[in-house]
Amino acid sequence: MTALYIILGIIAFIIILLSVKFSVTVHYEDDVAVSVKWLFLKFNILPKHDKEEKPKKEKKKKEEKPKEESEVIPEPKKKKQDNMFVRFYRNRGVEGVVGLLKDAANAVGGMFRRIGRAFLFEELIISLTVGAGDSAETAIKYGKTCSAAFPAMGLIVSNMRVKKYNIEINPDFIYGKNVAKLHTSVSVRPIKLINAVIIVAFELLFKVVLKLLKHSKAPKADVEKQINTK
Repeated sequence: MTALYIILGIIAFIIILLSVKFSVTVHYEDDVAVSVKWLFLKFNILPKHDKEEKPKKEKKKKEEKPKEESEVIPEPKKKKQDNMFVRFYRNRGVEGVVGLLKDAANAVGGMFRRIGRAFLFEELIISLTVGAGDSAETAIKYGKTCSAAFPAMGLIVSNMRVKKYNIEINPDFIYGKNVAKLHTSVSVRPIKLINAVIIVAFELLFKVVLKLLKHSKAPKADVEKQINTK
């Protein structure tokens, strides 16, 4: 019983750890800064300050001795056997293949939807300053930027989980400068990603793999021919 309690305790501890949020923060102004945080651990991915690498000395290649030519005896060609996909097509036809592909596409699509809903935008802040050569060009550029940026933000907010968001676009009629700023923080619970993968694995197993194995068996006549030819 003690061993069982220890195993259950370890499983519970792993589930708790996987339930803790894993967050990625991206900030762009003059440079890109990316940091990752999980529990009390935080890692700065970008910018990296790598040490200057010293030039490596080229190693002298050893002279390879000429290999003695040996006669190669060609292996007898084996007869190609139909794979399971070909047999499935022969047994079930086009409709069976289309149904199999639909089941696979539905399972994979469901996985991506679950993964997409697992991510949460804690913050999504965008600030753009648009400028051009003169006031007329700046106004045209500003209108095109607004017509592209606001629908894109609406698409993200309507299809993803977003907690806090804001987009600000300003024209620069004086200096004509273009400035872009971005700050976003995305979090996810690893256990939700694992659940999505497990669900799609079971769906593919029962709806695709087992169906493929069941209907890809060679007909009895073909099996008897293979036995007689041996």
